[in-house]
Amino acid sequence: MKNKTYYEILGVASHVGSGQIQAAYRFARSLYSGEATPTYGLLTADERDQMLALVEEAYAALSNPNVRRDYDIHLAAQGVRSHAQESAPPHPEPVPPERTRAARVPPAPDLSAAEPPSEPARVPEQVNGSVLKALRESRHLTIDQIAALSKVGSRFLKALEDDRHDALPGRVFARGFLIEYARALRVSDTELVERYLKHWTGK
Repeated sequence: MKNKTYYEILGVASHVGSGQIQAAYRFARSLYSGEATPTYGLLTADERDQMLALVEEAYAALSNPNVRRDYDIHLAAQGVRSHAQESAPPHPEPVPPERTRAARVPPAPDLSAAEPPSEPARVPEQVNGSVLKALRESRHLTIDQIAALSKVGSRFLKALEDDRHDALPGRVFARGFLIEYARALRVSDTELVERYLKHWTGK
């Protein structure tokens, strides 16, 4: 047993946490102390004392994070798989430098799909939230795509489409949002703003 690692003495793998170390220590103590243990009759009193001393030594080392780290380093130097080594995936494949750079830098958002057709659309005589939504959907655009094109927050755009005027910061701001909304759709911003604000009920 003196040639065993502390992990082997306690009967645990080297990647287990402190709770399993403590449980293994309590089990080992019960195994080698007292006359009621299964080892009684198989080991002499001196042998049981020696095993208990090894169990105490192993637990003292592995229950202290700093000592355990140094012990794992020692095992690694001896060619024994350590706590850190067993926690890591075996034999990781090398990652090409270009793939590493790509993983660090997220791709730029593709706004090309958010570009509406170049043909202008006609603004209906009556404009409210449902008309805004119909115009947007006719361009096959989502709220998030309009937000990306107009630089207006999607929650404000949604409030315009739902005619929730009180959820907007005011008529002046709503006018600016509508202008950007119209430009994102490539419709007349003057007509869209004027016709929408005819039905304004907010502050």
